[in-house]
Amino acid sequence: MVSSSPTLDNTWGAALIGMILASILYGITTLQLYIYFNNYPNDERRLKILAIVTWLLDTTSLVLVCNGVYTYLVTDMHQRKELLKVNRSLDLDPLIMGCIGLLTHTYLGARVWRVCNKNTFLAMVLGILTCSLFGVAVAATVMSFEFTYWSEKASMKPLALAGTVLLVLLDTLIASILCIYLVKQRATGRDLRRVVRRVIIFAINTGLASSVLSVVNLVMFFAFPETMIFLATNFIFSKVYANCLLANLNARESLRSKGYLDDDAPSLNLSALRDTVVSPIVYRGPESHIGSQPSLNMSIVPGKSKDNLFSPA
Repeated sequence: MVSSSPTLDNTWGAALIGMILASILYGITTLQLYIYFNNYPNDERRLKILAIVTWLLDTTSLVLVCNGVYTYLVTDMHQRKELLKVNRSLDLDPLIMGCIGLLTHTYLGARVWRVCNKNTFLAMVLGILTCSLFGVAVAATVMSFEFTYWSEKASMKPLALAGTVLLVLLDTLIASILCIYLVKQRATGRDLRRVVRRVIIFAINTGLASSVLSVVNLVMFFAFPETMIFLATNFIFSKVYANCLLANLNARESLRSKGYLDDDAPSLNLSALRDTVVSPIVYRGPESHIGSQPSLNMSIVPGKSKDNLFSPA
């Protein structure tokens, strides 16, 4: 195992970097919220509440992080013993992170459940994984309050490993199911293949970001147990999930503008191109009057929507 002696750089320096990154991502989250309410003023109330609650939780997380880092770097800077102690505001961050993750996975899980014809078994699996991951966050918060010094955090390694495994498994499962569903749409047109490919990439990136971040955080926690390098990634967890949820909500506008999303519901219309009906081409020969030109007339009639990928329930 790699070990490193604690210094100001790899302890509170790392925490400061994490706070800066978290602040940047929080700005993006706020922008995502603005875009959502600007593009979807008539969206369902439950989705609006979901977006607002997610943003409020993310705001709370940033406030706790800033308070903790400020206390260490300013208030207690010349009190060495206090620098070794755990700040209680930072102990609450795993719980906030767990709440945001619960909302995000519930939304994505409901979307998967819908496109899989409301499969009960699949819903149970996703529900168990989601609740288990939230349980790990609650347990981590409770354990953190039992510690006094940062050095005692090393005893949380089994819990950190369990949380990472659950998170990677859940995100991979959700992304895989969405991709498999899209592949089975049997896209035939070039435009339809393009939109399916884009949504597949979006689904993969959605789960990939949080999974990679979780693995990196675990490696930092195991490899450098005497430092606080893991805080640099830990502080931005909630921001990644908040952006993931709001990005999924905002992605509907782009798809709707291209005709792949229904106007009356947040549903991905994969049949928009596949079920398109092209009327016969009619050739109109020269007219009797001078100056007329032959013409080809063709009309396109979109088919009815059948696939609802982006509907949350």
